[in-house]
Amino acid sequence: MQVIGLLFGGKSAEHEISILSARNIDRILKQIGLPVVWIYLNRKGAFFQIEASGFPAAEDLEKLNQLSESADSLSAISAGDVSGHPLSLHPGTLNPVRKSENGEAVDIDIFFPIVHGTGGEDGILQGLFHTLDRPFVGCDVFGSALGMDKSAMKIHLKEAGIPSAEYRILWSHSSRDIDFAGIEKQLGLPLFIKPARQGSSVGVSKATDEASFKKALQLAFRFDNCVLVEEAIVGKEIECAVLGNEDPRASIIGQILPKDGFYSYESKYIDADGAKLLIPADISEDQVAEVQKLALRTYRALYCEGLARVDCFLTESGELYVNEVNTLPGFTDISMYPTLWEKSGLARTDLIKALLDLAIQRKKRQDNLETRH
Repeated sequence: MQVIGLLFGGKSAEHEISILSARNIDRILKQIGLPVVWIYLNRKGAFFQIEASGFPAAEDLEKLNQLSESADSLSAISAGDVSGHPLSLHPGTLNPVRKSENGEAVDIDIFFPIVHGTGGEDGILQGLFHTLDRPFVGCDVFGSALGMDKSAMKIHLKEAGIPSAEYRILWSHSSRDIDFAGIEKQLGLPLFIKPARQGSSVGVSKATDEASFKKALQLAFRFDNCVLVEEAIVGKEIECAVLGNEDPRASIIGQILPKDGFYSYESKYIDADGAKLLIPADISEDQVAEVQKLALRTYRALYCEGLARVDCFLTESGELYVNEVNTLPGFTDISMYPTLWEKSGLARTDLIKALLDLAIQRKKRQDNLETRH
């Protein structure tokens, strides 16, 4: 029976959301009957195998974070019911994951990363899995990097002829030279300001004048040195889940009805009344087909594999624009990606099985490639 290495936590601003997603995935994996190894990445990026009677509570994990700052990096630490064993990685060996304290092998057949945000869904972990020579769930290195970096994603969407909002890219090192009047002339008002390499709407703001624009820039530059400024697209916020490798398929369409103008981090995870999720979306059958077609085009154009959620705008005149692609979408109880597939007739247990199968299929395909000339 294959052992699943479930990775969660990480150095990003989505640390807490990752824990929530992992808790739900762990429950589903247990329903399937697969053994799971919990691998927690603390806030500094250190790897720990977690041992506990049940999935670790967020407060115990936070205590582990605090304890790990002063503890011997080779020794196990404990907080409440939770023990954390530091891990060392040994690429090119039969057992590449081992406990640092005694060298004991940690058997893992497939990695299931649910480390949202930077360092988790941007290609960094994915490259590590290649180095460890293990299959993993989700997009590969390049697709993950493109999905995470909105500035790079925009270039590839344009090259593929896929419509998205007009934009400007700004850098922190030249922030003194930013010309608000020029940006307003090009993109109009209001504007959306986003850290280029963050997810879950972290650091995203809406600006309606120069004062709010400067305030939004200050917030965005706290999370990234590269910031995307986009024109506002007025329309329905709709989302499509995509699943597959070479022959992906699209789910039914969901719609976001945000309370405060856009789907912020608070609307997604903190304010229970911050947004309403409408499944299926309030669009025509023809529009559903068009969204699914665009989602699949986008998925392929950005080299996605395994899974991704494609977010779009549908204007009143019927124009479609891709907003962004999430290559490691949330898996909380209310997250759109698993819910869309559930409403499409694919149970959450079957969805997880499909994701694991896709990981194995890609690994077999890659293993068949020649490595000698």
